[in-house]
Amino acid sequence: MGLSSANVAKLKSGRFLDTTFPVPQSRRPARAYGRLGRAVLPPALLLLSLVGSVTGALAQSILAPSSADLEKTPGAQLLASLVPEVISPLFAPSEFHPHLSYQFIYGDGIPAAPGNHLKTIIQEISPGLLLTFGNHWSLDYTPTIYLYSNKQLSDSTAESASLSWKTTYQDWGFSFSQNYSSTSTPLAETQAPSAQESYGTAFQASRQLGSQLSALLGVNQNIQSTSVGANNQDVRAWSVNAGLNDQFESRFGVGLSTSAGYDVITPGANMAFEQAQGTMNWRVENKMSLIASAGLGVTQLLGAELIDPIFSGTIAYRPWEHTSVSLNASRSVNPSFYANDVIVNTTISATFQQRFLKYFTFSLNGGYSTSPYIGFATVQEFNFHQIGAPAPTATVQQNRTDYSHFFMARLGSAFRKRGTASIFYSYSDYSSGLAAFNLTSHQVGFELAWSY
Repeated sequence: MGLSSANVAKLKSGRFLDTTFPVPQSRRPARAYGRLGRAVLPPALLLLSLVGSVTGALAQSILAPSSADLEKTPGAQLLASLVPEVISPLFAPSEFHPHLSYQFIYGDGIPAAPGNHLKTIIQEISPGLLLTFGNHWSLDYTPTIYLYSNKQLSDSTAESASLSWKTTYQDWGFSFSQNYSSTSTPLAETQAPSAQESYGTAFQASRQLGSQLSALLGVNQNIQSTSVGANNQDVRAWSVNAGLNDQFESRFGVGLSTSAGYDVITPGANMAFEQAQGTMNWRVENKMSLIASAGLGVTQLLGAELIDPIFSGTIAYRPWEHTSVSLNASRSVNPSFYANDVIVNTTISATFQQRFLKYFTFSLNGGYSTSPYIGFATVQEFNFHQIGAPAPTATVQQNRTDYSHFFMARLGSAFRKRGTASIFYSYSDYSSGLAAFNLTSHQVGFELAWSY
């Protein structure tokens, strides 16, 4: 997918999964800007948890992502384990943490409707507050104001809240999160103004089964409502996931994860899914690390099945102390806004990061994604009205395929310990099976952020 404004919210929230084993990425987890509590699993399991995140997030935004969004990508998180932090953390460890960011963007190719792409200045203002309660609870609330210079685009607001809890007891680790987000931005499927509201609830338990073996069990609920003009879609999704990981040694481990879920979609038919994946984490000395998962996902809808390979992986390499490179790849199945459709998204991206003059960091990110829209439809036999005629059957067919190329360059620096500043340029080219959805966008801007 490219240029999905629904995924702008994903970038702002970061699609984090507090799991050791990949949870299905096809259930549209609720978005939240807040930072989740630290995981309670062993280091090897924390490394595997990166597998569940979406590596193609940068390819799916309308607006250029912030520096905080870039740090949430799996490659950046994996590189963080190899490269010392070069920018101060957004929040210091205390009980009361206000934060503020401002982003200025000038860009073209901003969609107001299919075939209507505009030039505009976009200003994003995001004040927020993080509260921590002891060592177990944290609460973050962040509203965002979007101001457009082009009067064909309406100013809008977004907000998010995230409540998280974590604790340990003997060999057990427990975590709980409740997220909420509300946005008003275009969807890639429609390129029309939309209102989206989502709630996400997750509970997970992990246990260390000896020195090498560990297990995890998770339960998730996600509720999302989307409105595009007079058209509405409600998705209520429930899923469970479980897995085992065997960390043979500190630098190498393998595992197996399974998951299943059920989506109630209105309008449209309900959808069920099952997934099974093998996982691996491998650290080669202190210069290279690999995390990967691969398996099969099965989606059932209208009596038909779509069986498709799914995978996620990141390779990070640090040839020198202040230089790092990562390669990311992922494939996932996501419900579409269109009734009885799913999107199979495959993304490959690479990131280069260089620190110089002690305080400056330069980064490049680019990649490619494909997004076929797979439709499920019930086919009536010609003589179905006759007594004894065969029952309706279901078919699966590809309705359209979208392609996206994206690139971004950013130069950032920290100042006065609590502030960060950066300038950036981004380019995206979105080619769709529907000509009205073709889109090319260039964006340039700067960002300032402060936290206490």
